[in-house]
Amino acid sequence: MTGRLLIVNADDYGLTAGVDRGIERAVAAGGVTSVSVLGNLAAPAAVVRLATLRPGLSIGAHLNLTTGRPVLPPAAVPSLVGPGGRFHPLGVLTRRVLTGRVRRVEAAAELAAQLGRLRRTGVVVDHLDSHEHVHLLPVVMGAVVRLARRSGVLRLRTHRPRLLPADRAGGAGGLPTYYLRHPRRVLAHAAKRLAAAHFRRLGLAGPDGMVAPSLLLGAPLAAPLAAWRAIAASLPRGLWELVVHPADLDVPRTAEDEARLGELVARRGAELETLCDPAFGEALRAHGVTLASFGGTPLGTGARGEEAHARRRA
Repeated sequence: MTGRLLIVNADDYGLTAGVDRGIERAVAAGGVTSVSVLGNLAAPAAVVRLATLRPGLSIGAHLNLTTGRPVLPPAAVPSLVGPGGRFHPLGVLTRRVLTGRVRRVEAAAELAAQLGRLRRTGVVVDHLDSHEHVHLLPVVMGAVVRLARRSGVLRLRTHRPRLLPADRAGGAGGLPTYYLRHPRRVLAHAAKRLAAAHFRRLGLAGPDGMVAPSLLLGAPLAAPLAAWRAIAASLPRGLWELVVHPADLDVPRTAEDEARLGELVARRGAELETLCDPAFGEALRAHGVTLASFGGTPLGTGARGEEAHARRRA
C-alpha cells in the first residue's frame, strides 16, 4: 500500500534577510523539508549554512527572471532587463514574452548561470522551480526543460492543482461551486495540468500534484494551521507538494524588502509561527501523513514511484 507523502517546500530563500531567517527557523524546527533558493540573490555562505541545518534537506533552484539583477552582466541579457540592469517585474516580463521580445537564448543562459552559482557553493541542487512561476511562460518553459536535461536536475515542481474538501463532509458545494467562485481559475488550472503532463512526457519527474489552502473546496480557512490540517485530513495517497512562504517579521526591513515581500507580509509571519509549532507535525501524524523531500524521492515519482522506492529499501 502506498503512503501519503507531503513535501513542505519553502520558497524565496535569498529574497530578504527576514525571509532567510524565517526559512532557517522553520527548517530547524522540522516543519520544512525542502527549500527553493534564489540563485541570483542568496549569499553563497548563507546557502551553505542552510544546507547544514537539517540532514536530508532538499535544496532547489528557484529560477528567477523578475526580481533583482541577473547573474550575467545585464549587457549579456538585454531582453530580460530594464535600463537600470534589473529584471522586469512579472507583468512586464509576461507582456514581453507574449509579444516575442524575450530571447530564448538569453533566458536559457541566465537560468543556467543561476543554477551554476548555486552549485559552485558545493550544495547539491535536487530540483527546479521558479519565482512567480515564470517557468510556465512560453519561451521560458523550453529553456527550463533544456536546463533540466543538460544539468541532470530532473526533478521539477508540478503545478498540477489538487482540489481537496475543506472538511470530511466534502466541502461546501464541491467543484462547481469552487469554480463559480473562482472563474479565472478554470483556464489557469487547465493550463497547469497540461504543463504538468508536458513535463512528464519529456521525462521530468515531480510530485503527483500541488496542494494549497487556495485549493480547498468550501469556505476559505484563514489560519495556516486550520488550512493545513484540512489538507492533511483529505490528502490522497501519493506524493504531494505544499509550498510555504515563511518570514521572520522581527528582522528589520528596508524599503526594497517591503516591495519584495508584497502584500502577504502578515501571512508569511503566520506561516512561520505555524511551521515552528509542534501542532503542525501532530496534525500531519494524526492523519497518517509523512513528511518527504524532493531529494529523498526517486525520479519515478508519484504513487508508483513511492512503491518502487519502498521495494528497493526493503
